[in-house]
Amino acid sequence: MDDQGNGHHHKSFMVETTAIDAFLGDTLRAVRAGESAPWPPAPDSAWTSREELTAVWERIEFHGISVLLHHHAARLANWPEKMLARIAEEARLIGLWEATHHNALSKLIDGFAQAGIETVLMKGTAVAYSLYEEPAARRRGDSDLLVRPRDLERARELLSSSGWYRNDDPVGVTFQEGWRCDVAGHFTHFLDLHWEPSDRPVLQRLLTCDDFFADPQPLPRLAENAMRADHALSLVHETLNQKWHHVHGYYAEQGKVIGSRRLIWSLDFTLIAQALAPADWDRVCTFCESRKIGQLVAEALRGAASDLSAPLPEAVLAELEAQPLDPAVAAYFEASDDFGEFWHNLRGARSWRDRATLVLDRSFPPRSHLLAKYPDHAHWPTPLLQARSLVGTAGRALKRVLR
Repeated sequence: MDDQGNGHHHKSFMVETTAIDAFLGDTLRAVRAGESAPWPPAPDSAWTSREELTAVWERIEFHGISVLLHHHAARLANWPEKMLARIAEEARLIGLWEATHHNALSKLIDGFAQAGIETVLMKGTAVAYSLYEEPAARRRGDSDLLVRPRDLERARELLSSSGWYRNDDPVGVTFQEGWRCDVAGHFTHFLDLHWEPSDRPVLQRLLTCDDFFADPQPLPRLAENAMRADHALSLVHETLNQKWHHVHGYYAEQGKVIGSRRLIWSLDFTLIAQALAPADWDRVCTFCESRKIGQLVAEALRGAASDLSAPLPEAVLAELEAQPLDPAVAAYFEASDDFGEFWHNLRGARSWRDRATLVLDRSFPPRSHLLAKYPDHAHWPTPLLQARSLVGTAGRALKRVLR
């Protein structure tokens, strides 16, 4: 995250994204340290305009820190009452979401265990219930649950019989699928069911199912049978997840945001780093060296330290940065366009069967996705829409091959 604008409190301060991000990073650092975090001063009252308050609120939502700010509301000195009220209301709704999500997810996980299906929680929910004092403070929109490929069909049957139903997955999702359930008359909960830790073949060589099921750790705050990956593995997984979102964007309330770190992810990295003992750091270095991704992990950790001033073991960072980076992984993250990413995944797939699945999924998306892509052609039949999509894909593929 760029620190430009940090400390320059002029009339346009609050409407510039980099300045808002710097202000929110300063705020999070201060309140976590038990210090006061005042609203920036301004030469006149323009800084409390609706435009500026909306801009700040959108970044609070993007960074996922409303609950954290609400927990420290007493330290938010001179913040506009409208902003504090909005933060409080959002925190209340997130708390209700967390309670109902917990209930639905814990029942499902215990049901999987009773059926003899092993599961491991990944990413946000795993971190929320292992490292955050209040799980609701780890803002997220779903939970990621990993099963072994051999258990996939039984997992689908259990989800369906438990009141969950398939979600309309986005185009290009191949090794995971979305499920949802409606609870309490107000909330719809989402679950990403994975049979690979990553949906992207290039990254599947870096993190495997065997890695996650080798030494899962209990997550009793969530459910009796809930398990998570150990923190060293979570550090690597969150690194790759953040890197992908940095390149390809993250969907927030205001649309797609590209090239920005979320403060909630930086807090994840901070808490994970604090939970690692020296032996765990040794394991991180050994694992990263074997997969040639140490530079990416060091980059993520330094980013978190920049955002939140988190103390990190400098010797470990230096060791990670000295490790060579897998050229295929480097090239993959340099491909910022959708087709470029698809091309790298196609080349990196582990089998011809996986390649065929990738091609078919991309070539014949459901009508709902085609209408979103071609909204002016809603009157076209589905085969014609698919043909148009195929022609475009074939043209890009030919250019890529010739290049």
